[in-house]
Amino acid sequence: MHTSKTLQPTVWLTYLKKALSGASGTFEAKDNSGIPILVEWYQTDIQSPVLVAFKKNICELASQILAPIEVQFLRAFPQAVSQELFLKPCTPFFERGVEDVNWSEVEEKIKSTIKQFYLTDLSKFGAHVIKPLLDDIYIFATAKEKISGKLLGFFMSSITPALPYGSVKVINLGISENERNRGLDRLLLSSLFKIIPEINHLFLFTRPTNENDLKAYRSLGFTQEMNSVKDPNHTVNMEYLTLMEYSTKNSNILQSAYKNLF
Repeated sequence: MHTSKTLQPTVWLTYLKKALSGASGTFEAKDNSGIPILVEWYQTDIQSPVLVAFKKNICELASQILAPIEVQFLRAFPQAVSQELFLKPCTPFFERGVEDVNWSEVEEKIKSTIKQFYLTDLSKFGAHVIKPLLDDIYIFATAKEKISGKLLGFFMSSITPALPYGSVKVINLGISENERNRGLDRLLLSSLFKIIPEINHLFLFTRPTNENDLKAYRSLGFTQEMNSVKDPNHTVNMEYLTLMEYSTKNSNILQSAYKNLF
């Protein structure tokens, strides 16, 4: 069994650390209606103040996007409340049974928990806590309207020692509910190929009840898979998650889309 002590950075991770060390940039694109959009991206490690600032910037939007998804999931799988990180604080709401749950209170609690996570500076916990994450690199971006500066969406991704060459994990992709028909998910994900042309594989996890996002991912060339990359430093409970993967061998949707970024 692998441990964080034996897991060594791969050629892929080593290459990206040299190629992207502290890099950042801005792309301009247009949404489905031709409205100018700015994609601002950054590459950091877990201890970077830039990552802290980014998480703080997207905190409110992330909670608004993710909380309803988690409530939808809990309604279908209430037993998961005691097993999932962001859901455990909701356990007291279920003590008298599912039929007595106040779902509005549950949603507010989940929002609060998500905000707390995004506002947490992991570097303050010390190396003994974040040691499994120290070799990882993070690439993240926001999509904003060029004229107004309004935040429309974001993504966070990572490359860890366990990932094979060309593979990137999308930790989170969020688009504001009122902006979902503007092609921003395609724009944000395709920007990864602009940043790292060598990518050949993306993967992410979402709730099995999250049909809206599952449909969107399929339209972008993702397919559902059963087995993910084994990463001992980033374990996931596959009982309550659906794995979606994008392979450049099977689709060129995102590679073609990134060419519209300039």
